[in-house]
Amino acid sequence: MLDLEKIQNTNTTKIGFFRFKKFDDNQYLLTNDAWKFIFLSNADFEIFVSWESLEALADYGDLIKKGFIKNDDYQAKMTWSVALKNHFVWVWPTLHMIVTTLRCNHKCKYCHAAVAPMTATEFDMSKETAKKVVDTIFFTSSPSLTIEFQWGESLVNYEVVQYITEYAKAKAQHLKKNLQLNLVTNLTLMTEEKLTWLLDNWVDICTSLDGDEITHNNNRSGYQDWNSFETVTYWLKRVSEEKQKRNMWKIWALLTVTKETIPKFKEIIDQYVGLWLDWIFLRWLNPYGFAATQKEDLAYDSDEWIKFYKNSLDYIIELNKKWTVFREHITWIYLMKIFNWKDPAFMDIRSPSWIAVGWVAYNYDGNIYASDESRMLWRMWDDSFLMCEAWEDGKENYKNMINSDITKIAVQSSTLDWLPGYNDHVYKTYLWVDIIHNYKTAGSLYNPIQKDEKMQMQIAILDYIFEKLQDPEDEKILMSWIWK
Repeated sequence: MLDLEKIQNTNTTKIGFFRFKKFDDNQYLLTNDAWKFIFLSNADFEIFVSWESLEALADYGDLIKKGFIKNDDYQAKMTWSVALKNHFVWVWPTLHMIVTTLRCNHKCKYCHAAVAPMTATEFDMSKETAKKVVDTIFFTSSPSLTIEFQWGESLVNYEVVQYITEYAKAKAQHLKKNLQLNLVTNLTLMTEEKLTWLLDNWVDICTSLDGDEITHNNNRSGYQDWNSFETVTYWLKRVSEEKQKRNMWKIWALLTVTKETIPKFKEIIDQYVGLWLDWIFLRWLNPYGFAATQKEDLAYDSDEWIKFYKNSLDYIIELNKKWTVFREHITWIYLMKIFNWKDPAFMDIRSPSWIAVGWVAYNYDGNIYASDESRMLWRMWDDSFLMCEAWEDGKENYKNMINSDITKIAVQSSTLDWLPGYNDHVYKTYLWVDIIHNYKTAGSLYNPIQKDEKMQMQIAILDYIFEKLQDPEDEKILMSWIWK
């Protein structure tokens, strides 16, 4: 049994700050604020915390290199490492999601946005509002900006998508800011003319694909009149072909996991591989929009999702061993956090959270929300996370956004350093807290770690990744995903 007295009496002039847990019967996992990790056997961990015979440890050199044992340059090295890992905190925000319309020609069962019918033109963004939104975006402090067209189906209001693209590109050139443009679309309104224009203007394209034909179409209303799966997969291939000609990144496809998806992990992964896609993103269901009203038909518990994730990752690793290059995106993000010098700053997995400071969402009417999920709550009659309206003056809009009470509470409630249970967890440096999810499910931004369902899913993911890293063959596959 671990001697807690030894832990309490550890000589902190020799031992750097660390977090730990008993990983299995034979070893402990240690991590620190530089996001480094190391496994120590039970015997070596006892020596480490007793600190008197450190040189006898087999991993003595690694413990110094990773900042678990102090040497002369410990403070400088740790300061640099922590600053580099948290590079994203000094510019706010970088991702700007624009809702050009709430209208959509689908009505997906799990739609988080609660889209409007095609006849509801009052939910389209005007060019006047679009100009105010773009002006606001270019007053934000980040030198690199991403504009993403989201919810409902952006191609329904294609004219405004074009206007925003052209106006934003002109402002980016004038203000010398890096600009990336993304379009999230169900692809069913795509045409050759639109595809050519979008790619000519460097608008990246992302779509939704829920796996095989039956699953994909079952998730969507209206497919009885036309086959959504056939249309989407046709354009997936067509966009991929055109992007390949232009030496552009392949198209992204996103999966939303529902109860129907859970037993079909092999079929769904095979479908993605068969469509020449390199990635799959195993996204869990969120309690917003239509998904909240159809929870009984769509939802699953966290244990079911964790089993699905493990089965999927096992299958993907086996495919890689057979020379099929294919990756799972959540796993890739955590591997980047664990091994890279810089955090990938993926919006959904970071602390402080993305809310208000990583991304913001601009509704069709110009209202500015702390995140896309915050805007989804508005569709559920909850305006708690509205930061401000888009006025004529973009500079004033930005000041109102950043100085809003929403921004301050979002940063405070999503920074793990002062959240009990989160701040001393062995995975603290890799974790994030979804305050909007907590607000919706628990009625508070603050949720005890034991009751935070998303947190427990993250911990299970990290446990499984570290377990896989213990196997040399699996480790080789996983490391190839980030060291290409």
